[in-house]
Amino acid sequence: MKEYKDENLWLMQGDCLERMKEIPDGSVDMVLTDPPYILSTSKGGGMMGKEGRTFMEDMDVSLKVGIDTKSYLKGLVRLFKNKESFCGVFFCSNKQLVAYLQFAEENNYQYGVGVWHKSNPAPLCNFKYLNDVEYWVYIKGKNSKIGGSYASKSMVYSSQRNTKESKEFNHPTVKPQQLLEKFLINHTTDKSVVLDTFMGSGSTGVACKNLDRKFIGIEMDEKYFTTAKQRILEIQNENI
Repeated sequence: MKEYKDENLWLMQGDCLERMKEIPDGSVDMVLTDPPYILSTSKGGGMMGKEGRTFMEDMDVSLKVGIDTKSYLKGLVRLFKNKESFCGVFFCSNKQLVAYLQFAEENNYQYGVGVWHKSNPAPLCNFKYLNDVEYWVYIKGKNSKIGGSYASKSMVYSSQRNTKESKEFNHPTVKPQQLLEKFLINHTTDKSVVLDTFMGSGSTGVACKNLDRKFIGIEMDEKYFTTAKQRILEIQNENI
């Protein structure tokens, strides 16, 4: 498996549940990630037209069936100094919301659900509501504070889908850079260690480099890992 490591950056290619075991206990300050979603692949799933079909064809099979959310979250807890320091922001589908909220309730964590409102949603409506919002969940212990500003703390973020970078980096779910930076501003400070266990094309890592955060990224797909590494190192070298 491929890997890159320096004092501010650690990039790993492989299964996150396995490679997370290499990260020392208590070494992470925040998790910011976009795990695989649970999406319908049936003909009645609401996909319309060529763009909709292409969207699903581009999705890795893991994005269609999702992950074992509770097991994944439990595996993250040891990476923080203690249970009360846990801090994570997770993008998710509506089918996964219950698992995140149950985990938060069972562990007595504070939590909230926000949305990214997409003004140019993919054509996924058909006989369903328009797919113009994407959910994100924050989960935190009592020792994890929310900073930022009045504006950055809004639970709603509106923008177009990041189609430019999705095409440029050949990844179907690239998030807006400003949205990722909003979460970093709210939940971390300079030199905080941020983990993205589903790194994709590296957008969280780029956001970390823009805001002087340390970054640990894990990505299973070799193609996306190579793209992410190139993007993040380019930003890091520019900021030296």
